[in-house]
Amino acid sequence: MDRGAWIAIPSVTAATRIRHEALLDTLRRDPRQAVEEEHIICLICAARFRQLTNTHLRAHELTAADYKARFGYNRRRPLMCRALARLYAERAVRNGLADQIRIRPIVAQPALRRRGGMRPVTLEELLTRRDARRAAAGGVP
Repeated sequence: MDRGAWIAIPSVTAATRIRHEALLDTLRRDPRQAVEEEHIICLICAARFRQLTNTHLRAHELTAADYKARFGYNRRRPLMCRALARLYAERAVRNGLADQIRIRPIVAQPALRRRGGMRPVTLEELLTRRDARRAAAGGVP
């Protein structure tokens, strides 16, 4: 007799879907956790990548800017894992990219300096500030 005929086995896809939804709920509350050492997790489909490409985001009908705004990432946050970001930063230093910058807008245009930090504060920034305050107060982040 076939064991599957009398034992109720939950669908693998249903179990996987439940696990992905639980993971996504956790990551959407704190999107910083989606960026890991070797992977970044897409907050829409829970797929893991080294870098969230425009091609993948287009499949969700989003741009990188829309994705960052939707999930509360800073505008300048690279949508890549930490290891890849570190590799690119080391390569930029090695190639002397900072030496090629000819103009610094904040120095060349004093009006920008007067604006100060006037910009929208993202969820990522709020969470980071909260964790820093808790750590300074001796609490657990």
